[in-house]
Amino acid sequence: MSKFEDYFNKDFFDLKDKQKDIKDLYTSDEMYLISGDFYGIQKFIFEGLTTKNAAKVLRAKSAFVQLFTSVISKYICNKLEIEEKYILSTNAGKFEILSPKMNENILKEIQETINQYFIKRFYGLSGINICFVSCIKDDFEESKKYKILREKIANEIEKSKFKKFDLQTQEPILSYDENITNQSLCKICNIRKVKDVKAEESCCKVCDNFISLGKKLTTFKIDEIVKSDVIGIKFDDFICDVIIDEKIKSYVQKNEQGEILEFDDFSKNSQGAEAIGILKADVDGMGLFLKKENNSVTDCFENFDLFSKTLDNFFSLHIPRKMEKDFKNTYTVFAGGDDLFLLGSWDVILKLARFIESEFKRFVKSSELTISFGIAMAKPSKPISYLAHETEHLLENSKELEGKDAITLFGETVKWDSYKKVFKTLNEDLEKIDEKDINTAFLYRLLDFCEMSKKAKEFPLENMWKSKLVYSFTRNMDKKYISILNVLNDSIEKYSKETKITICEFIYKRRKNGTD
Repeated sequence: MSKFEDYFNKDFFDLKDKQKDIKDLYTSDEMYLISGDFYGIQKFIFEGLTTKNAAKVLRAKSAFVQLFTSVISKYICNKLEIEEKYILSTNAGKFEILSPKMNENILKEIQETINQYFIKRFYGLSGINICFVSCIKDDFEESKKYKILREKIANEIEKSKFKKFDLQTQEPILSYDENITNQSLCKICNIRKVKDVKAEESCCKVCDNFISLGKKLTTFKIDEIVKSDVIGIKFDDFICDVIIDEKIKSYVQKNEQGEILEFDDFSKNSQGAEAIGILKADVDGMGLFLKKENNSVTDCFENFDLFSKTLDNFFSLHIPRKMEKDFKNTYTVFAGGDDLFLLGSWDVILKLARFIESEFKRFVKSSELTISFGIAMAKPSKPISYLAHETEHLLENSKELEGKDAITLFGETVKWDSYKKVFKTLNEDLEKIDEKDINTAFLYRLLDFCEMSKKAKEFPLENMWKSKLVYSFTRNMDKKYISILNVLNDSIEKYSKETKITICEFIYKRRKNGTD
């Protein structure tokens, strides 16, 4: 039987989820593990979305991914005429069902119905792929066999990604709304036609539904589930009730009227520079970690179920709770599985990133599991779709660093340990300087010295940064701060990139109304 303490720190025991007793589902000799994967989530959430009104629908579209995943898993059970108890998991846009029977024709029809739903409403930008493998009781209880089963279903999921919408059988031309003009185009999605051109803030029917869902997400009480937190969702000829729980609602900052803050509000509430921060993070090498031969996580279903659900709860429950308590002026776009997408006031986002990294290392027992980040800074007017792509690119930069456990910020990619070491010492010293005793020009000169230090090994003349630092410091700083000169010299020489990141943050904090 699995043990929580084998994988996670006991301080996080409250994140342990209710586990399925797989033995209750052994109702036939041959069974079928069905897996569903909501692909194109980033496109679904961000594509075509303008910055204006984005806050109203972003969280709702992310919540829809989780809600719809749950609905489809129940829909499959209904069509296969099996009980919903066979649903093993639904989280982060994925689900698994252990079915006692299989009808491939029905599963094919379900896939076609899902495809048509996404083509009609979202023009094929995203969808859900369904696949399955056959299995027996021993596959869930014997270590080697369960590892093989997990690999088999993972391979089927990868294959399904190459058969999106089965293009050979689909109509080659998509049907778009006709006679769209600047006046009749939905100002939120920029794809569909508005419901009512004469309405002051009219949008299309799909976006209107997302706005309604977004409003419902803001009326949640964590300590109870009331009638209003259950919504009926219809798909095809199937209607089911879905609970909008804490995971789905997550955390977004609201104003006194209970309305979700707009990006402009996050920017205005920032310290110093008026900007928003966009954070994307996920666990490094999770796939390889699960495939390792000596990894007990995939020894049996119980271990895998415990590990995956608890990890999901860390991101979907623990982090949003901490955001609500200690990191106001933030907004959860997506949190679940093994990754995060958050935004908010830029200074709070940086504090939150440092907290998440430290908290994750405290959470997991295995030193093999680390987390990497990509963080972008921007004016709130920047298109959210651009910011999503940019942050994804920054995260990829972190993932390319050997050993990962990295952060990409202010144009530099560094290891977390070295960044935290520099930030702790240098930032503390910089914060001690009276604002009247330091000028911005000197701080930008420090950034120049960091760039020179980075090139010094290849170009020896760049080592002149050391003498220039002494000269610039003595010209611009009071003698009472002389101890900081040695800190700067050591920091720039040994950790030029980390020093640049720390100084950039300090400069941002000193800006007034978006200017130096």
